[in-house]
Amino acid sequence: MTKKNVLTAILDSVFVIAFNVLFFVNGGIHHVPSTWICYGFLHFAYLMVLLTPIFETKGKAAYLSKLTTYSISFLYFFIELALAIAVFAKEMDKTKVIISVQTIFTSLYFILLLSNLLANDSTAKKQELHDIENDFIKTISTKSKFIESIATDSNIKNKINNLYYSIHSSPTKTTSDVAIYETKICELLDSLESLVDNDKFAALEKVREIEQMLTKRNYMLRARK
Repeated sequence: MTKKNVLTAILDSVFVIAFNVLFFVNGGIHHVPSTWICYGFLHFAYLMVLLTPIFETKGKAAYLSKLTTYSISFLYFFIELALAIAVFAKEMDKTKVIISVQTIFTSLYFILLLSNLLANDSTAKKQELHDIENDFIKTISTKSKFIESIATDSNIKNKINNLYYSIHSSPTKTTSDVAIYETKICELLDSLESLVDNDKFAALEKVREIEQMLTKRNYMLRARK
């Protein structure tokens, strides 16, 4: 275990140890059933707080969704803590009432938690799909900007700069129907990189071919809307 894991485990244990010390010092094992019920539910709530990161969606867009999920688990825990302290302080022997209240709180907690996890998972999948769809435009725009930076002829630079802005105005969402054009564009950009400072006329022709392929791709994508 790393030092971070050890410190995290110690931190996670502080509440459990402190609560149990206070619980057993003040009353030992002689508590009414209602108190033991709250004792069990409180420990369950704390366990759910610790397990929440395992259930949560991973990904770069998941930060805000994680905050919501943690908030739900922490709210449930604090409600259980308040209820446990109230019952423990007064030793209320109302088993049926406590079980009913605990069932309601726990059911609401699971409904909120699972609904939030499902929503977060859906959001993460949409973000992942968006990233995949956006990858082509991001890749070729970066490539074209690099080629523009290494070109020395001003005319070629201007042509590639115009191509760059054409790329940026292109639809980011792609489909399998235009895959052949996207592959061809990538191949042409690779050829353009090797020609940009060696053969001016061939480089200009490659730019023209890329623009044609890009126009065909964009036309097909826009026609599907």
